[in-house]
Amino acid sequence: MLRLLVIGLLLYGLGTALREGWLEVQWSRFLHDAGLTFIDPDRPLKFDEIPGLSPERSD
Repeated sequence: MLRLLVIGLLLYGLGTALREGWLEVQWSRFLHDAGLTFIDPDRPLKFDEIPGLSPERSD
């Protein structure tokens, strides 16, 4: 039970830190390191540039 409490507090703290800007995730560098080599790690990432995440328009 104590383990679940500690995990919950860690997740809450991580979420708060990301929301408040104490931590910054460089998504383009992270995804490039994960194997998506078509992403330039030195350029800010726009999510509509990723084929799997871009919203499809039905117009």
